[in-house]
Amino acid sequence: MTTLLESTSSPDQETAHGVLGRVRAHLPEIAARSAEAEAARAVPAQIIAALREAGVFRMSLPRAWGGEQLDLVESARVVREISRADGSTGWTVQAASMAWFFVRSLPPETLEQEVFGEGADLMLRGAIAPKGTAVEVEGGYRLSGRWPLASGSFTPDWILAGFVVEGAPPLPDGRPDMRVALIRPEQATFLDTWDAVGLRATQSTDFTMDDVFVPARFTGPLVGGNNIPAPFYGLPYTATGASHDAVIIGCLEGALDDLAELAATKRPAFNPGVVIGEDPVFQEGFAELHLRTAALNALLEHSGRVVMDRALAGEEPTPAEWFTYTGGHQHIHHEGSRILNEVMTLSGSSGLYSSNPMQRRWRDVRCVSQHVAGNNGSLRRLGAVLSRQGDVR
Repeated sequence: MTTLLESTSSPDQETAHGVLGRVRAHLPEIAARSAEAEAARAVPAQIIAALREAGVFRMSLPRAWGGEQLDLVESARVVREISRADGSTGWTVQAASMAWFFVRSLPPETLEQEVFGEGADLMLRGAIAPKGTAVEVEGGYRLSGRWPLASGSFTPDWILAGFVVEGAPPLPDGRPDMRVALIRPEQATFLDTWDAVGLRATQSTDFTMDDVFVPARFTGPLVGGNNIPAPFYGLPYTATGASHDAVIIGCLEGALDDLAELAATKRPAFNPGVVIGEDPVFQEGFAELHLRTAALNALLEHSGRVVMDRALAGEEPTPAEWFTYTGGHQHIHHEGSRILNEVMTLSGSSGLYSSNPMQRRWRDVRCVSQHVAGNNGSLRRLGAVLSRQGDVR
């Protein structure tokens, strides 16, 4: 059953539909193996390999380097469809494919020749939060620390790690000198720390490093310029929230699919002559949840398209445009949780059983909504801009 209208066609239909078309061939298996993935606390390796071949892990990277160069709206559509089948798989895809945004400040020669010199079909894990500390030495840095929430049930080609340079003077705005590094996976140790209530198959584990030398050319400022030749990477910092939103909306759509199946089969305990889908109260509640979910997706698509059109034109989004986009992340994260709560209420006791994927979607959305992208202060900033309190960026 299709519970939502299809999104409008993207500007680059051939490329976007190519990725989506290849992904759609794998959605039945992803959905069928979601319980298996959760039990193993890892997306099956065969699914990761199939999605890699489909191009999802290179989908945001430049064509010049072998990527698909989907923009943030197009890539969010891919993440949304995968998340409709399984939230953990959707989260894994969004985390690995969109994290390249945070290495855009590395030197162009490093990116073009040493990272992407043999193509863009690479796997990335890591944590952008500057949890590490480094001492500057000749030629680079010696880096140590422990980083949480490095999502991805695969062995990466590269690891991303944010860090603070010890002893460095503060930046002009008063912040400490925070940087980001790309390192090889053999230089880090991953810990089995991910035993969470939701997104259980994402392996969002901690990793550690102890006095690892990182050449300066493999580092860049945490918030800096862009050396990746695709418009998406020209957006202001923290542009990747659309893919987080897409996980939530995909899970909501999957839950509405689950609810539709239940509506056609479940009979009330004290009125077994009918199915719950015949109840006018149920029908009205279901319709409202459908429309609220469609509204979230429309917000994602519209606000994302506005800022992407700015990037395509080589312009900065206005403060109102940017904070509508980032404030939308907050709204989608928390409204998504509210909608899933109401879906569970309509499902009665049926949604509580482990055999029903609805409870997994419920837990996954709750887990996503804890992310900083859903608690980023942008609603306050949007309100300040709308109240004519000036540019608060």
